Amino acid sequence: MRLTHQQIESFVAGWYLALDRHDPVADAFTFLADRGLDMRFPDGTIHDFATFKAWYDRVTHLFFDEIHVVQSVRSEISSDDAVVDVVVGWQASWFEPPAARSKRTSMDATQRWTVRGSTKNRFGLEIASYNATAEPFKYSPGFSRL
Repeated sequence: MRLTHQQIESFVAGWYLALDRHDPVADAFTFLADRGLDMRFPDGTIHDFATFKAWYDRVTHLFFDEIHVVQSVRSEISSDDAVVDVVVGWQASWFEPPAARSKRTSMDATQRWTVRGSTKNRFGLEIASYNATAEPFKYSPGFSRL
């Protein structure tokens, strides 16, 4: 089955919704490739579910009041996969004890993913590679930086 841009857009939106809700890690796994996974974040690289779980547990216990707003999704579809450029706005809060207040960040992140067909979720796709910082973050004025 050939991938479609609409399918990819729905998948991207579903991924960020799962992150915003802090869905169980088992549900997050359904978005990820079982083999050949390559996820790059500012704080490290992930190649397997164990490393993803450690990252996910850390960020879902650190950040709260998260919201991802997908601004654009461009996909270059080949026969069985697609390279996807995503621009997503992200806002989140976190607390660093003993500070009197939490911190809030607001940024645009330009990401590059590779997705391929899968039967693991309702979208029919999985993430094979994910570069969270394809370009440097663009922080909104007056907000905290990571």
